[in-house]
Amino acid sequence: MDNWNSQSGDIESVDQVYQLLLEIARSSLSDIPRIPENITLKSLPLIEKLQSIQQRRHGQAFKSDSFSVNDLEWVEQVRQLLEELTGESLSERPKMPENLAGRALGLADKAQSIKETIEENAANSPTDEEESSLQPPDALLNLLHQSLKHQRAKSYKPDAPEWQQVLTLLDVVQSIYKQIQR
Repeated sequence: MDNWNSQSGDIESVDQVYQLLLEIARSSLSDIPRIPENITLKSLPLIEKLQSIQQRRHGQAFKSDSFSVNDLEWVEQVRQLLEELTGESLSERPKMPENLAGRALGLADKAQSIKETIEENAANSPTDEEESSLQPPDALLNLLHQSLKHQRAKSYKPDAPEWQQVLTLLDVVQSIYKQIQR
């Protein structure tokens, strides 16, 4: 869970913050507004994670090899809200912070946006396994050439001039690619 540099760790941690913020908003909007039970137990691990994010060197709140979501302001606002709620819940006479529901819902909305950005970037970036399974372009061009020859042989009109044009164009593409590789 402490790995904020992995996509799944980022998504999971942002989701935990999101769920807690929704719980805070629900509790403060209930018929009898209150600070959620066990807020201290739920907040302290998240506060530690948020503090570790703020101490990063590169100023990127959430990052991986292929993307970053830079929103340290959101991290600071969430950390402050959780610290405020934790402090209030531990006091002798806990009182509801001002505009708690609005603040929690606004931060939860931003958490959802960050989570979606992380998920989109994770889906768009190829994994190491996908990259290693990619064939080099010259092998793919050879495979295409063989496939076209096979399709031509099975074709209703194997002697059509269009087949020769396609194969000639593919030969040109292959030769240009070989020149680029030199």
